[in-house]
Amino acid sequence: FTFGGLRINTDAQVIDTNHDVIPGLFAAGEMVGGIFYFNYPGASGLTSGAVFGRLAGRSAGRFAKAARAA
Repeated sequence: FTFGGLRINTDAQVIDTNHDVIPGLFAAGEMVGGIFYFNYPGASGLTSGAVFGRLAGRSAGRFAKAARAA
């Protein structure tokens, strides 16, 4: 349970401390920071996992497809 985990962009790519994308690294669910700070609404982790999991999966698929084509 992170309450402020990894920073991601809208494609669920992990952002480093220099605000640059880390190629090939995606995050979803409880690993994503900036969603919960002072309280944890019930079942919101499941929603976060579903939403960001879909984003991360689609983005990772596009990344893998582009890497295979290169």
